[in-house]
Amino acid sequence: MKTLFLFISLMIASTCYAEEITPYKFTDSLPSYEIPASCRFTVKPPDAMTPDVVYYFTPPKSESYPIAILCGGSSREGNIYSIIHVHRYFLKEFLDLNIGVITVEQRGVDGNTVDVKEFMEHYTRSNRLKEHHAVIESLRRDPPRGWNGKFIFLGVSEGGPLVTWLTAYYANNTIATINWSGAGEWSWREELWVFIQKLLVDNPECPHHLQLRACSLCLEHLRSRDHYDRLMDAIIVDPTPDRSFLGMTYKYHADAMLYPKAGYEQIHTPFLVVAGTEDTIIQSCDAFVTQARNSGVRVTYLRVEGMDHYVRKRADVVEQSFEWLKEQLSDSFIKLNLFSHSKAA
Repeated sequence: MKTLFLFISLMIASTCYAEEITPYKFTDSLPSYEIPASCRFTVKPPDAMTPDVVYYFTPPKSESYPIAILCGGSSREGNIYSIIHVHRYFLKEFLDLNIGVITVEQRGVDGNTVDVKEFMEHYTRSNRLKEHHAVIESLRRDPPRGWNGKFIFLGVSEGGPLVTWLTAYYANNTIATINWSGAGEWSWREELWVFIQKLLVDNPECPHHLQLRACSLCLEHLRSRDHYDRLMDAIIVDPTPDRSFLGMTYKYHADAMLYPKAGYEQIHTPFLVVAGTEDTIIQSCDAFVTQARNSGVRVTYLRVEGMDHYVRKRADVVEQSFEWLKEQLSDSFIKLNLFSHSKAA
């Protein structure tokens, strides 16, 4: 009887575990992963003609908790993958702090299924923002059990501008924001030009499978700032998804150049900016921090000597970021209790 009871207990534990998303630290190769059906959700966007937005949710084992919205980086044709890998990468750190985690898929992606054509035709920062907005509004209409109504935002690279905007828009519901390698004051046109100068030095393989400096098609637009600006102007006039520049569609570039900046004065909660001195975005990040601080934003700036764009490869920086978040949660909890006590009195 005792053996049977133990067997049943192990089977139940195994079943519960299988229904949870498991943490995983990937390196440069992404594992195949079957996402538990109980952790996959969909929401109807306001536009009835748009497919459902897919998202993943892991609640902590806590009676009351905030939710972290994680926004991953950019994608290119041939390198499109599920957001579940970002979800799993930082899952343990958030669960250890009793924080739920939500990640939102992009159109054309659903776990291991990727429709490249669908993805590339609709891939823009604005569409990503709309998808996150749809999920957040759905949460507010129908809150998960235990959710305290508060958000934490974490964005990396392209996810940085998204979480900055979401922080400003949901100012009254936000506890704190972490922006890794994505807090830029400069326009996309300027940031891309600086990135191109680094590419020309590094001379990697271009989208046409040639060394960049040997590719006449790429160099046609890179030989001078004037040539580059003329191309950018033409892209804004004709933002088609059928033509690409440096692996990104004209539609993507046009949208990124016109993407609205969040007003610093709308950010009222602690904001961590992390940037590496070897990242081409570093001067844009410096300018972001200066402007934000001048507007009264409570910015903490972790400017990491020798680090490039890839924060996730620096375990020490990730650890510092979560230590910072832990401090903000403690401060937020104290303030919430003081507010509750003062109302009760």
